[in-house]
Amino acid sequence: MATKKEKEVLMQTLKFTPRTYTISLGGFGGEIVVGRVDRVKYDYFKENDIDIEEYAGDWDNEREVPEEMMLFEPGSWHDCDNAAHESGVEMDVGCDVTVNDENNNEVWTHNLGIDSLVDDGIDVSDSFNFDSSAEDAGTCIYVGQSTEKGTFFDGEIKLTAPFDPKKLSFDYTVIEGWQLCYGLQYDGEDIDNDSGGDTWGKGMYHTLTCIGEDEESNATEQGG
Repeated sequence: MATKKEKEVLMQTLKFTPRTYTISLGGFGGEIVVGRVDRVKYDYFKENDIDIEEYAGDWDNEREVPEEMMLFEPGSWHDCDNAAHESGVEMDVGCDVTVNDENNNEVWTHNLGIDSLVDDGIDVSDSFNFDSSAEDAGTCIYVGQSTEKGTFFDGEIKLTAPFDPKKLSFDYTVIEGWQLCYGLQYDGEDIDNDSGGDTWGKGMYHTLTCIGEDEESNATEQGG
């Protein structure tokens, strides 16, 4: 026999007019790639004092890096991603998810802090974690990262019952400690990112390191 609460939910559903909701994820985020690179190429860059940040933005290859020594096509930093690659909004309390109805009225909003979402009964899943510091000593690693702010996700869901935030679920990855949301579902169904986002204020960061060696070199320099 149905409980009083279950009956109330059923009545709300029967009275509900089907409608479309827009779900947006915004705040800070960006794109990050991690690539394992050949030691020979790493040594070439270090021996020739080639700045990895300049190379990553050098579409014309003004440094004249030989093709066989290229980490990636000049300027195409996002292609060096054989270890990890993700983009999206940060899963952080400084970012948020907002749901609006067809009249652009806000129905629900919440910060994207993982603990905060879980505490409110919303499913959050970590599907992948990559930390280059865990790689074997001597592994050469390139990390390229762009940071942006704005709206990273805009999707629509068509419902025949009132919106329930507990039916949302978030998928995210952790790359070099950066938690990025890459997927969103409602009631088990994937939500498409229709607009692809609208972001600005891009910052670029690039590093080329050799695990276990660059750390020792930096420690020696700092210690005199």
